[in-house]
Amino acid sequence: MKINKKPVIIATVSALAISGSIFANSTYASQATQQLKAAYNNIKVMYNSKEVAIDPAYEPFMVNGTTYIPLRMMGDAFDKKVTWDNTNKIVGVTDNTPAIPQTTVDALNAQIQSLQTQLTTANSQITAKDASITDLNNQITTLKKENEKLNDEIDDKGGSSSTTMTRLEKDLNSEYGDYKGTGADIDLSGSSSKVKVTITVNENSWNDTSTSNRNKLLQGIADEIRDNRSYNRADVTGSVISKNSKTLITFKTNSSGTVVLGSTVNITDLQKQLNDSFGTYQGIKLNIEISNADDESVVFRVYVNKSDWNSLSSYQTRNVLNSIASDIDKAYGNLGFDIYGFVYDSSNRSSVIQRYE
Repeated sequence: MKINKKPVIIATVSALAISGSIFANSTYASQATQQLKAAYNNIKVMYNSKEVAIDPAYEPFMVNGTTYIPLRMMGDAFDKKVTWDNTNKIVGVTDNTPAIPQTTVDALNAQIQSLQTQLTTANSQITAKDASITDLNNQITTLKKENEKLNDEIDDKGGSSSTTMTRLEKDLNSEYGDYKGTGADIDLSGSSSKVKVTITVNENSWNDTSTSNRNKLLQGIADEIRDNRSYNRADVTGSVISKNSKTLITFKTNSSGTVVLGSTVNITDLQKQLNDSFGTYQGIKLNIEISNADDESVVFRVYVNKSDWNSLSSYQTRNVLNSIASDIDKAYGNLGFDIYGFVYDSSNRSSVIQRYE
């Protein structure tokens, strides 16, 4: 078959070889110039059975049986990006970034718009709820103030209502409950003129509590009661009891509101114990009697034969009186009572031989 060829062109050609090599005797590319005879014969390029459009200025050609086609044309056909680095003489071929369909862009924009609308709606709901919470808090504050006002009116009018006493009892337990680890639980009863306080404690913890801390507790409770307008003139009496209802101490307020400690000591029993312990001292017969001068002091009286007492040394007399006073103090729970003592002549019971203070 006769082939129509275009005129042979003698030129320096740079192109892509489909097969074969321009320089048959060279293994690696080299820098050189060579005259080639290129044959043009209306060569067509098919890609997936479809003809690739060819720019006439870059028509494929054959040299020595090898067909050459423009690399850029094939890059467009295969959706590749072709670049030429003239400085380093490098042809670059890279993948084109696939174009995002407009429908996808539109769908994403619509989704963004929808989310923005939802966010705006949610923020509006949050703002509305915040306003509602603020309004509710304001209502609560107003109701609390009204409740306090009503309670104050109750205090002013009655002062003996169970509501007022219950509220006071709650406040006292809130402030003094479990005082110093004693497990203190406070109960109030009585009226506007007389309030009875019962404080239930752990006995061992109470005994370990110092006298000053006990007094602080009792005085604090009494002050809180008398500071309330319903009970500001009330006589406050009370007792501290153990968990098994054993009375540990009693107390009351005097006319000035100061707490005065009492006791549950049985005078007769204590007097017997003292006579058993000191009834015979250094061979001398002693007769001991006890009395409470008031709620803050204890008085003991020792009746003895005057000559027998005078036969004792000053150390001996001081020692026995100190021992009697110490046992009395222990019996009263080391509450700090003032203890006074007198030694009388048993033959003249009005004659004081010695004093103990």
